[in-house]
Parts: sequence; C-alpha cells; structure tokens
Amino acid sequence: MTFLAIILAVLLFQAWGSAQRLHHDSWFTSWQSRVASWGLSGTLSLALLVLLPAVLVSYALDVIEPFLFGLMWLALAAFLLLYCFGRGDFQASMSGYRGHAYSGDFEAAYLAACEDFGWDESVEAPETALEVHAMIQRALLYEGMQRWFAVLFYFVLLGPAGALVYRLLQLCRDSFEPDTAQRWLFLLDWLPARLLSATFTVTGDFIGSRDSLFAGLRDSGADAGALLYRVGVAALGSKGFSDPEADTVFGPEAAAQNREFDALLSRSAVCWIVVLALLVLFF
Repeated sequence: MTFLAIILAVLLFQAWGSAQRLHHDSWFTSWQSRVASWGLSGTLSLALLVLLPAVLVSYALDVIEPFLFGLMWLALAAFLLLYCFGRGDFQASMSGYRGHAYSGDFEAAYLAACEDFGWDESVEAPETALEVHAMIQRALLYEGMQRWFAVLFYFVLLGPAGALVYRLLQLCRDSFEPDTAQRWLFLLDWLPARLLSATFTVTGDFIGSRDSLFAGLRDSGADAGALLYRVGVAALGSKGFSDPEADTVFGPEAAAQNREFDALLSRSAVCWIVVLALLVLFF
C-alpha cells in the first residue's frame, strides 16, 4: 500500500504540475504561535510542535485503514505525501538561476537566491562568481533533496507520519526554535544525503565520483548540501571551469552545469522509483 500511495502521489503531482494546491500551512503557523505561548523549553516545544500532528495523523490512518479495503488509507496517505513535498517552484528557481548565470549577472543571481532561501546578513556573502555559483548550487541540490528524496525516504521508513515530521521540521527551520530545528534536521538529513549522493554516483560518472563519495561517507559531519555538491560535480565528470574569472565564459558553463545537475536529480528520482518497485515485486 505504501508503494501504491507513492505512485498515486507521483501521478497526481505530474497531473497538477505541482502540489501547491495542498500546501496550505496557515494551520501550522497558528499551531506554532500557540505552542510558543506556553513557554516550554526549546526541545520540548519543538517536539510537541511536530510530533503531536504526526501522532494524530498516524491515529487517523489506523482508524480508516479497514474501510473500503484500504482505499481510504491509500487516498489519505497519497495526499499527505503530496502535502509533505517541498514548497515553492523548484524548476522556476533552477531556470531563474540558469538565466542569471548564462548572462553573467551573478549579483542578481545571489540577490534572487537570498530571497528564495531566506539568507540574511548572518550568511557570509561570496566574493567571486565562482563562490556565488558554488553557494547557490549547494543550496539548490539540498533543496532538491529535501523536497522529495528525504520525504520519500521517511515515508517508506516510518510511514506518512514520518514524512510529516520531516516536512514540519523544514517549515519551522528558520522561524521556530531554529537552532534546535537545524540540529534535528542535520540528523534527519544525514542518511538521505548520503543515499542520494550514492545515487548520483550510480546514475552519473561512477568511476570519477566514487572517491568523492567514499570521502564524503567517511566525513560524518559533512553538511548535506556540501556533500551533494562535491559528489555531484564528480558524478557529472566535470573537469572544472575554463576561466572562472571571466563572466562571459564562466556564466554559460555554470548554467550548463546547473542544467546537468537538474538532469542528475531527475535520473536519481527515476532510479529510486525503480528500486522501490523492485523491492515491492521481490519482497
């Protein structure tokens, strides 16, 4: 049933073009305000914030599972999965960055990224076009991972409630107890980031990227975005940019690399759908 829920969610996502019509988070904003007013400790308030909705969802799914041969459970699980997918238009962010990069306007690319990712003065501003590209590409790869891969991972591992916990943590990452939320997200991102990096290696240049993958696996404290970028660059077989100092040369090359990353993420998604189908078929 879990696999059928995933397939149904993916089909609905493809039919709608996005899951934005289900992404209404005003209830969660109100819930944050209520929990904050109780004056609990950081860890306790965050746990209550994300775990109580997950427990209620799990209970509701258990109650409706026997009805209509499980079809009600299937429908609710699929809609919950769609709700847990990432917010915003990822493809628009990718294509927007490609447009800025291709024209060599990395200042505009950085300003747009600050708005998209909520970067503020606490984030150290990059000094060169190459640093802008690496910084934005790391953020985009992490965005790609947290939008679908980590959600699917916890959906399969822990069910819809697990996927909901991950999404709610992401929603309060920069607003409600951000330090505590970031620590928990680092732990929850740890395994999905390494699995997706391994998928980059399998669906890309395996020989050229395996050393980067093994180095990343040995570095248990590596940030998810940095790990995905390092392995991803190697998986693309990239030999570096011809002239990072010349925007007219570097810009189109950076845009081309971003397009290749987009294709790598798509191949990785297809790879894991096939893996899940094989697991269901043989186990």
